[in-house]
Amino acid sequence: MKAKLLFFIPALVYTLAIVYLSLINLANTAVPELGISDKVMHGGAYFGLGLLWLFFVIYNYNEKVLFPKILIVCSAAIVFGIFIEVLQDRLTSYRELDFFDILANSIGVIIAGIAVWLLKDSLIRLKAKINLFFIKN
Repeated sequence: MKAKLLFFIPALVYTLAIVYLSLINLANTAVPELGISDKVMHGGAYFGLGLLWLFFVIYNYNEKVLFPKILIVCSAAIVFGIFIEVLQDRLTSYRELDFFDILANSIGVIIAGIAVWLLKDSLIRLKAKINLFFIKN
């Protein structure tokens, strides 16, 4: 059971962190002073989100159905990003819906999906090594 939580807990915590950071007022923080484009930060955040959930899927599902699972995870992460943007517009007075944020989020997720697909053989071998580690311990 602890092996199944290996990727689930980080993915869940990361998802909740995105929700929290997306809905708080960041005007009085150092985030605007980082010198990084807002869109690059969005893309990077959703790249990480996609990767974590894709690692969870790779670890917990059969490799034979990997491609449909990648499509499902990427679609769900893109819908999640759209949902967060809508929540920002509806629930806060200091945030608004931004279609370019949605685009950046989506590009980050798509790049994560492509990276996982290209590295699938290595990730499947890593899965086997992780399984052996948990069997031994």
